[in-house]
Amino acid sequence: MPYENKHVLGIVGSPRRGGNTETLVDTILASAVAQGASSEKIILNELDIAPCQACNGCQRTGSCIHDDDMKQLLPLMEKSDVWILGTPIYWWGPTAQFKLFIDRWYGIDQRRFQRKQIIAAIPMGGGNEHYARHTIGMIKDICNYLGMKYIETVVAPGMNGLGSVRESTRAIESARLAGMRIMNSC
Repeated sequence: MPYENKHVLGIVGSPRRGGNTETLVDTILASAVAQGASSEKIILNELDIAPCQACNGCQRTGSCIHDDDMKQLLPLMEKSDVWILGTPIYWWGPTAQFKLFIDRWYGIDQRRFQRKQIIAAIPMGGGNEHYARHTIGMIKDICNYLGMKYIETVVAPGMNGLGSVRESTRAIESARLAGMRIMNSC
């Protein structure tokens, strides 16, 4: 297969294991793996990631003042060609775990992120995609700013129960197709 060396990293920003976000991320990853990619998945809620202190220590010294799990996460991010960024919508925005992770990108040499490809996986209890507009906009703006390629959004509105996305043929198919498109993106 021409894409067998593509590596995909699933990043789950939901605190709920086995929930809608993780299900969408898993579906995208499985589809990409079926096409020849390799994959890994991390659960942000299970990592020790301290909040950015806006101290600018990273700008002065080249490294963050925090000695936490971001140090182990960065090599995974760097070796991956595609990131699946998964977060449910909480009050029109991403989870605290996801935002904390994104905020820590400030202290990283952002050239490391150039040309990474991004798919957002966003389930929500709200009944339409409008509830995700701020989070989708934030991710797209970050990609544009950092020179990353935004591939697409897999959005699943109306997902109120734990794992309810599994009952949505449309959402699961959308996630499966997104995983297939990973292998065709450059």
